[in-house]
Amino acid sequence: MKVHFGRSAGLVAAALSAVVLAAGCASGASGEDGGGDTRALGPEKAAAGAPVKIGWISTGQTQANDTTDEIRGAEAVVAYANARLGGIGGRPIELVTCEEKGTPAGAQDCGNRMVSEGVSAVAAGSSGQADPWIEIAHAAGIPVGINFASTKLVLGTPNVFVFGNPLGAHGTPAAFARENGLAGAAMLVIDVPAASGPAKALAPGFFANAGAAAEVVAVPPGTADMTPQVQAAQARNPRMYHILGDETFCTSAIKAIRTLGIQAPITAIDRCVGPNGSASIPGGYENVEAIAQANTNPDDGEFKIYEAVVEEYGPDGLELNPNSASGYQGILSLVRAVNASGTTDLTPKGVSAAIAAAPAVPYPLGGGGTFQCNGTAVPAISKNICSKTSFLADITEDGTLTSFRTLDTTGIYEAPKS
Repeated sequence: MKVHFGRSAGLVAAALSAVVLAAGCASGASGEDGGGDTRALGPEKAAAGAPVKIGWISTGQTQANDTTDEIRGAEAVVAYANARLGGIGGRPIELVTCEEKGTPAGAQDCGNRMVSEGVSAVAAGSSGQADPWIEIAHAAGIPVGINFASTKLVLGTPNVFVFGNPLGAHGTPAAFARENGLAGAAMLVIDVPAASGPAKALAPGFFANAGAAAEVVAVPPGTADMTPQVQAAQARNPRMYHILGDETFCTSAIKAIRTLGIQAPITAIDRCVGPNGSASIPGGYENVEAIAQANTNPDDGEFKIYEAVVEEYGPDGLELNPNSASGYQGILSLVRAVNASGTTDLTPKGVSAAIAAAPAVPYPLGGGGTFQCNGTAVPAISKNICSKTSFLADITEDGTLTSFRTLDTTGIYEAPKS
């Protein structure tokens, strides 16, 4: 098994401490080669009866990106749940997967397939084209559980449950600005609907709640030299920069900031971080802080489950990386919520009611945080959001995330003041 989470001091073997892409090999506490500690998986509890179809939609492989490990991570969870968690509601899960390929037409095709397959729910990690298939699923009465998305449709459509904290990418840097007394921020955001739209709608208000101003600068994907955009932003004298995009995008942004000699603090989402960027950025990621959705401290109990699931049930070649983690979080959250409710009604209506009625349960890779989809997590923004879990982490020069911690977000997630 390849490991793409970097190395962390304190472990004899190469350990897994962050959502980064530095290759290595891990050895688990079980002492077996190349894997996690299977004791973390708990006793066997096999599912029985007729399978329940659950949909899974991911972007998949495109010319610009490859998120197929997200699907493979979800498949590993299904195998784990069917063997150890009693499946979903006691019955085995049959996963119906679809790749939307980053296009609205592809997303519509996936939505239509879920309807024709008769799934009881659709789950996702962080689909880049969620809106088209969510519209189709909603019209067919199929509930949606998504790990991480914050479009207007996602946050406003009934029977859509956002298990993670999609606001963390904007709210945590606002809390960082407040904590450090920074009055203004420039946000460099990749200009795709799933990123730039929510950033423009939410970030200025969250920063205002933190006593700071924020300018959102949307930059087209594939922009190799962001010096002009950063120069324009710097003219407003921001006290910090926040970057939201993939590794290639963020590498270009940080290089432009460094090239211009800007000394302001930098925060970036964890998917920005990787070995290729570390090698090509002057000084690597030194003095850059990461906004993380997953706590990948190797000593954390939730991480040990993830590691063991990937090792024991993952398809050959599945790696511990941001995509497999996203797939893991999205489908396991759905399973945990439904099973915690105690329901045996696995129709779409029954699954939706079960998720809404479930008690607070551990959020996968949540570092001890929980999620509950009863509409009370962030009611001022959306009742669809189930959690406020998010972390800040240090990034070492070589791209390893360390020292996961939470910030005080009191008041940040209130409705932005007009």
